[in-house]
Amino acid sequence: MHCLTSVLALIVAAQVFGQYTPDWGSLDKRPIPEWFDDVKFGLMISYGIYSVPAWAPVGSYEEWYWHNLNSPGSKTQIWHNATYGPDFKYEDFLPMLKGELFDADEWADIFFRAGLKYFVPLSKHHDGYTLWPSKTAWNWNSVDTGPHRDIIGELTTALRKRGLHAGVYFSLYDWYHPLYRGPNPELYVSEVMWPQLMELVHNYTPDILWTDGDWEQTAAFWNSTEFLAWLYNESPVKDKIVVNDRWGKGTRHLHGGFYTEEYSSHTESNHKWEENSGIDIHSYGLNRNTPPDKYWSAEYLINLLVRSVAYGGNLCLNVGISADGKVPNIQAERLLAIGSWLNVTGEAIYNTTKYKTPEEMVVVGKNFVVVPNSNNVFGAVSPKGNTSSIMYLGTFSSYEECMKRCMAYNACNSFTWIGPQVVDGYKNECFGRNDSVWSPSTEANHTSGHKDALNARYTASKIQKGTIYAIIDSWPTGNNLTLSSPVPTSGTVVSLLGYSEPLKWNGTPGKAGISIDWPLLTISELPCMYQWAVKITNAT
Repeated sequence: MHCLTSVLALIVAAQVFGQYTPDWGSLDKRPIPEWFDDVKFGLMISYGIYSVPAWAPVGSYEEWYWHNLNSPGSKTQIWHNATYGPDFKYEDFLPMLKGELFDADEWADIFFRAGLKYFVPLSKHHDGYTLWPSKTAWNWNSVDTGPHRDIIGELTTALRKRGLHAGVYFSLYDWYHPLYRGPNPELYVSEVMWPQLMELVHNYTPDILWTDGDWEQTAAFWNSTEFLAWLYNESPVKDKIVVNDRWGKGTRHLHGGFYTEEYSSHTESNHKWEENSGIDIHSYGLNRNTPPDKYWSAEYLINLLVRSVAYGGNLCLNVGISADGKVPNIQAERLLAIGSWLNVTGEAIYNTTKYKTPEEMVVVGKNFVVVPNSNNVFGAVSPKGNTSSIMYLGTFSSYEECMKRCMAYNACNSFTWIGPQVVDGYKNECFGRNDSVWSPSTEANHTSGHKDALNARYTASKIQKGTIYAIIDSWPTGNNLTLSSPVPTSGTVVSLLGYSEPLKWNGTPGKAGISIDWPLLTISELPCMYQWAVKITNAT
């Protein structure tokens, strides 16, 4: 019970002496250190016992292998029994986790070249296996077993040598820990979870603590507020540490530090947030069952980064590492492609803040681009269930009629027509959108279309006052780009990042709107292949 006594002592210290007391009203007032908002782009690293089988049904998280293996009749259990035999246990994979090719400096070099600024390797996932020599995980850690390496320690050292921010991901709970599943699960908190957190904080002084596995218990069960009060008041990282919002059932988007999204592409507007996504479309852990076309393209990931930053968020991608300790080539290629883009456009991403207008749709032509078998509705497709961005346009016998109805409304920027072959209540019905979303999903017997337009997403420099960036997702088809949001002054200068010549512009100083003469460039002259950044200095 020594650990529990220490916990209680810390609680008293926080209550009596600390700037922050162990309650959300106090803790939520702590500002998130500014460095986290400046860096914008981070990486989560998934490596553990699950990296040995490296298999999941496409569409599910591979790192949940052990949990799924224990689900009777699951696809994972069926595959496991056919491949390894029903008597082969999850623990039997451990000697196969050799990590013989693990090189922390090689990882750090790839990540540095990718333009990444912070990292949260999975120090412990829900299976309880730790990637550091935890005293509470004897023979269930990466030093006693498997690679026989302190993965967290070596990686932290390698990252910091390159001036990068090193943090840790940590699962609050262990699926099958005997204390957690025993009659007094609170003993798991005091004798396992808290000591492990203390080891991580004292031994590695992380810049970020990214907790997970919060959903089974309340924050009171995890003693989260007590821990955070100590972390903010007394710990060796109290001035620099950044935490997320996963501290117990019901805390997400309410308490903690930055708010987290997961494979969502949602946006937050009033609080610092982070989009989190694997490069694998469905999984964080490496899944050998994933086909090549189920990895996000570099173009998509760059778009996700731009959109997240424009709305005040960060993007944290994830790489699933192979059992031998290598960054898989397809994922390294995606990261390096992003890095090449950031070499040109990075000043529009790093050290920026939200502009008054996060994005706008810029219509460049009167025609509609039609995409068969796609659905751009993204919401309940019925007149009674429309979202605020969806409009019901009527029932028509062809998509051409649906498109004409959308064209008749200035507010309609895209449409979806549901064909007569659909066996539901929406056949032949037509829906429009009044926002700039265009990321249609595959949908048989649907036809979608959108105005010939591009999206411009904005950021504002924290370093150069009066400098804003408009990052466009398509190359203008003509010789003009008209943006309605920027307010120029008589001293405004417009340029294209990666292109040496200034761009001519027209507009009224002090009035919103600027018309830019767009350069006609050859392929070899393009600064990059997608997402081009217009820099506007001396703007109001």
